[in-house]
Amino acid sequence: MTKYLSGEYEALCKKDFRSGMDQFYDYIIRALTSGISRKDVYRNVIEKGYKGGKSAAYDYMNKIIERFQIDVSIYKSSSPEIIQNKKALQKYDHLSRNGIFRYLWMGVELNANHEAYILQKYPKLRELMRCVREFREVYEKKSMPLLYLFIKRYKNSDLKEISRFANGLEKDLEAVENSVACELSNGFVEGEYSGRF
Repeated sequence: MTKYLSGEYEALCKKDFRSGMDQFYDYIIRALTSGISRKDVYRNVIEKGYKGGKSAAYDYMNKIIERFQIDVSIYKSSSPEIIQNKKALQKYDHLSRNGIFRYLWMGVELNANHEAYILQKYPKLRELMRCVREFREVYEKKSMPLLYLFIKRYKNSDLKEISRFANGLEKDLEAVENSVACELSNGFVEGEYSGRF
């Protein structure tokens, strides 16, 4: 579980299936949810440089359709109303999981619309972001007082994952103190105590 605390957003966003299609993941989700058929998506990824086989590409898209519960009935109709709906859906921007993890763990900026959307839809992310920043600061400054303040502040958090993590730190306080003080340890960056967060 070191990927969570080390900020390895690529590992965090790893798909359950591997394919040459992974590089087109965001495009595929955006295309399928906007009503573009698998046939057209396949043709487009070929143009974008996909080198794999057709059956592998369709398997990949089918797994995305299942995972995101995309309504494929839209592909089977070419009525004016459906075509208009497809065009309308294509106007929406897609925010990938990868982008959100980069934002939360690595501080990579999102555009203003994306940031406003996720913070409005998921207000608890503000506390999670603050928690991540403060824990990183403990290790960057190698500060015991900041460690104690962190534990005190978050062990009763309404977010059970954060609360569990802070309480785990308190239970293993001596080991955590050693990791903060040790010059050989990057602590949070290397993912210590990551199994609890």
